Amino acid sequence: MKLLILAGGFHEKLPYEELRSLDLDIKKRNGRIVVGETENVEKLKRLGYSHLVLEYLGSFGLDEKLPFDPKKYIEGKFAARFKKLGFSGDFEEKKGKILGELNPSIETVDLKDPDTTFYFLMKDKTVYAGRLIHRIDPDSFKERESESRPYSRPVSIPPREARCWVNLSGIEKGESLLDPFCGTGGILMEAGLIGCKVYGSDSEADMVSGSRINLDYYGLGGEVKRCKVQELGKRWDRRFDAVVMDPPYGRSARVSGDEIERLYSEALDRIHEVLKDGRNCVFGAPKSIEPGRIVDEKKFLIKKRFEEKVHGDLIREVFVLEKI
Repeated sequence: MKLLILAGGFHEKLPYEELRSLDLDIKKRNGRIVVGETENVEKLKRLGYSHLVLEYLGSFGLDEKLPFDPKKYIEGKFAARFKKLGFSGDFEEKKGKILGELNPSIETVDLKDPDTTFYFLMKDKTVYAGRLIHRIDPDSFKERESESRPYSRPVSIPPREARCWVNLSGIEKGESLLDPFCGTGGILMEAGLIGCKVYGSDSEADMVSGSRINLDYYGLGGEVKRCKVQELGKRWDRRFDAVVMDPPYGRSARVSGDEIERLYSEALDRIHEVLKDGRNCVFGAPKSIEPGRIVDEKKFLIKKRFEEKVHGDLIREVFVLEKI
């Protein structure tokens, strides 16, 4: 199916890598507007770093008419939404022409609860048209932000980013995911909400109990153990389909310098023992860490690296590793 996606402006590259990780074959991109094809539309409903998933109905220029017949796509009452994304034409004039072609009336329009919603994404001198399949609700992510959880700590990966990392791992619904630095359970929650079996561990007892509280609060199952990362192979008698983690670093971390490098290196050695062959580990690390000092090239292939600013002068890289 050919789709039109409105990606978010959360990162220069990650929204588009997330789309690829969810099996979207990207055919064209104009800023945050993406046209692509997939055989699994349902999978894209789990996106974290995008806003809209639309059935692609075509694109047209300033002086061109709708590239589709509205009557063929309208089911029940409809609404039209417009997104101005750096449009170089006369926005109100073009909007008026489009509405005229849609031929709305009191009998056919319902702006509050339509059966069919058309979106027109307007950028440069082009309008991209689509019919709504799924809108990624920003409020649902806000409900899981750190301050909204029954158990919280100041430092926690934001829900949208956690969802993106989970998707980058390539995990499928029903498969198993481990977070060996689970903290308050942010990554586990996002994985659980898309239907994964979640397992977490942390060296601190209050984090373990806090993760359990949060998982229960959001109606999610999962298994969480108190466990140092160096003991993963001993504490978990199974192998996982993916590992996604956000180890401690930065000003709030209790380890620094050489200790951080040693922690990452030991963690990846142990993760190699519990991760299935050919599957992925996704994690963030301070940019100051040289990958060659923590990643054993005999055990992992570095598939992707993305740089991002966390806050202040803290820059980290997000890694996607494949177990060899």
